Amino acid sequence: MNLHALQCFIVLAEELNFSRAAERLYMAQPALSQQIRALEERLGSQLVDRGSRPLRLTEAGSYFHTEVRTILERMEAATQDVRAIDAGTHGWLAIGFTRSAMYSVLPPALKAFHAAYPLVELKLFEMLTEEQADAFRDARIHIGIGREAPAWPGCTTRTLLDERVMAVLASDHPLSARSEVRVDELIDSPLVVYPKHPAAQFPRFIGSLYRDAGVTPVVAHEAYEIQTAIALVAAGLGITFVGESVAKHGRADVVYRHLTGPGARRFSSLTASFRTGDTSPHLHAFLACLPHADDIARESA
Repeated sequence: MNLHALQCFIVLAEELNFSRAAERLYMAQPALSQQIRALEERLGSQLVDRGSRPLRLTEAGSYFHTEVRTILERMEAATQDVRAIDAGTHGWLAIGFTRSAMYSVLPPALKAFHAAYPLVELKLFEMLTEEQADAFRDARIHIGIGREAPAWPGCTTRTLLDERVMAVLASDHPLSARSEVRVDELIDSPLVVYPKHPAAQFPRFIGSLYRDAGVTPVVAHEAYEIQTAIALVAAGLGITFVGESVAKHGRADVVYRHLTGPGARRFSSLTASFRTGDTSPHLHAFLACLPHADDIARESA
């Protein structure tokens, strides 16, 4: 059953006359009649009562006419959507993001992209950086914005932002009055780490800061996400670390202090990852809205 046969039937149902229908279709009347008979044979049901004057559809033909018209209308709409998607003016873009991206690179990129492509539907999924690998594998996202993202097979990773890491202390912490603190000075304060995930990269990054300072932290709590970790600090249950962009939007019951001493010049990276070879025009338009900390893409093997 081909699309042309369905279109022939629709025109015949509208005209209820083989001659006029053939004329509209720019085809010979015998050819039209052959198309309709082939369609009836395929369906195993008579669609047109040829013995009536004027011509009329059978009950099955009337039902088929309604269904086919809906199918063709959907086909036409899908065709227009495909053309719009190909032109980059319509469609959808799925973005996975870690919460800390909302404090820096993501809001201005979303604003710029939506202004340029208002008809593109944005699907936003807050997820840990470590959860984005599965989202790529299942084709649930086009792009993932993460922190300290590893090189995932089949994906390209670009650095968007390199930023200093700051210590988060309760407002009544003994070192809260200082403008800078050394990591080794924090050794008596329990550490709150996040995100709680077996493959989490940021806790490893924080661990490296302690190693650079020659000390070993005492982990008191593991939090699933950044705001929970900061809330635990505010409750006096320990200290944690965040990127500088998070500190700029911080809560009032904690303080954020720059690091000094060994490891103080270490930077934490926010990255954009996407499937290598993905030709989605919306993906590349969104990438153009994101900042680039460097011009070199790190592509996994």
